[in-house]
Amino acid sequence: MNAFLTELGKNLAGRWAAVLALPAAVFVAVAVAAVVLGPSHPLDIALLRTRVTAVSTGPALAWTAAGFLLATAVAGVAVTAMGGVVITAWGATGMGLGRPFTALRLRRWHQATAKVNTAVRAVLSDPDNRQARANARRAVMRRDAISEIEPNCPTWAGDRLRAVADRVHHNTGLDLTTTWPRLWLVLPDAARLEVTTIQERCASTARTPVWGLAYLVVGAYWWPALVPGLWLLLAARHRIRRSVGVYADLVESSIDMYSRDVAKQLGFELTGRLTLEIGTQMAEAFQKHQPQPANPTQR
Repeated sequence: MNAFLTELGKNLAGRWAAVLALPAAVFVAVAVAAVVLGPSHPLDIALLRTRVTAVSTGPALAWTAAGFLLATAVAGVAVTAMGGVVITAWGATGMGLGRPFTALRLRRWHQATAKVNTAVRAVLSDPDNRQARANARRAVMRRDAISEIEPNCPTWAGDRLRAVADRVHHNTGLDLTTTWPRLWLVLPDAARLEVTTIQERCASTARTPVWGLAYLVVGAYWWPALVPGLWLLLAARHRIRRSVGVYADLVESSIDMYSRDVAKQLGFELTGRLTLEIGTQMAEAFQKHQPQPANPTQR
């Protein structure tokens, strides 16, 4: 999972100017409006027009434009850095600051699992009961909405990526952290493009809650900024789940379709699917160990 989060971090830092120019400019414009109008005249459009007109002519225009561009760049860099913190949080474990969040998710998951078990028993007792089967499907969906596996991360995104790593290791013996760089070298251009596109989308979604919090900070002084702030925070959860879910599916699909190519590059002869035995041998080959120095007492 760490390899995937590293790739997301690279895409978060790359080409930030192209993707952040517009949202950063909008945020700076809102912050300027907040400073100009203040809490006493939050919706005074006439006052805002008067102040803008005053600095839109003469030498003040150049200084205003330069200051606006500088503030836009600073906002973009700051949001990029905080987006990296969000991505790092996806890979956090249930220790330290993330422990209470992990404990809460784990408790909810166990409660949902108990409901799944009850629903499954109802189906087994009456296999022809359509309502019981529908209830079982809904119970499974509610549990998987919390996590596909027993939660060990404070966030849904972390457990979603961990679920992929666990399934791949269980079915093929491969360790994704060491396998992914090798797999990337054999992926065709079309597959690389798909993965890169969704990585950039994940990086974009990681910035969404940061923008939301930034607007809320401005909204503490100028209440109209609370509207986009709350909307962005509400949209962040859906965007993150959708983009990370697609990313996890693409990663798992890449392993399914192209791990055999990695095995062939390493000299393994395959006549069918990648077996657990060969996958384990590949994982051992990837994990190169530094040779231990000779013990002077044995010379």
